[in-house]
Amino acid sequence: MPVLNLDKGKLEVKNKAGNTAELIIFGEISSSKWAESDVIPADINDLLAEIGENDALDIYINSPGGSVFAGIAIYNMLARHKGHKRVYVEGYAASIASLIAMVGDEIIIPENAYLMIHKAWGFSMGNADDLREIADMYERFDNTIANAYMTRAKAGRTLEEFLDLMKAETWFNGFEAQDYLNVTLGEENKMAACLDGDLYKNYKLPQEFLLKNMNKPTPEINIEENDTSGTDIVAKAIAKLHLLINL
Repeated sequence: MPVLNLDKGKLEVKNKAGNTAELIIFGEISSSKWAESDVIPADINDLLAEIGENDALDIYINSPGGSVFAGIAIYNMLARHKGHKRVYVEGYAASIASLIAMVGDEIIIPENAYLMIHKAWGFSMGNADDLREIADMYERFDNTIANAYMTRAKAGRTLEEFLDLMKAETWFNGFEAQDYLNVTLGEENKMAACLDGDLYKNYKLPQEFLLKNMNKPTPEINIEENDTSGTDIVAKAIAKLHLLINL
């Protein structure tokens, strides 16, 4: 039952077995398609229309997050799907992608994968009244997102506790997530936390995350001396950078 299959495999749904489908979200969450790898609500809506309403859905996430509005829309669409939902955090589910992860009836996080939660943020302009109104809106976002975490929270955890964790920008690996959320610890996998795009540059990456990157050997990329194509050189340089920042 192939539904959507982008060339780079960033967003894909396919048959797995019987009445189970796979949804793969490996890109930024966006309201509009600015890049091929962006995951937008319209794509999710289209693919859900193509599978049975009671089909089980395995959702694989490796995303830095993105638009709050788009993430909430995707969360609500997936929440309405009646079939059993199993979420796998493959590398990381950061920011609004961590909200999408909460849609799972089961949430599996390997010991070397991460959930990152923080307060909503963005860029705004206007007069004092405009900015106060925007600040109030951001606080409503924070409460909406924290309430979603509470739907999967361990007994005894509180909304205020999650709001404090969001304020501090908290990164949970698979072990740590178990202390706060009803998640299953998965085995360490080889999936890289693909720090693609620019969003991750605004995050307080955990020390262990950075150390793993620093300890990785620099990969060899051969560029022929007679290659004068600026496009090829830039493409290879970007590929090298992506290899260097992979977890």
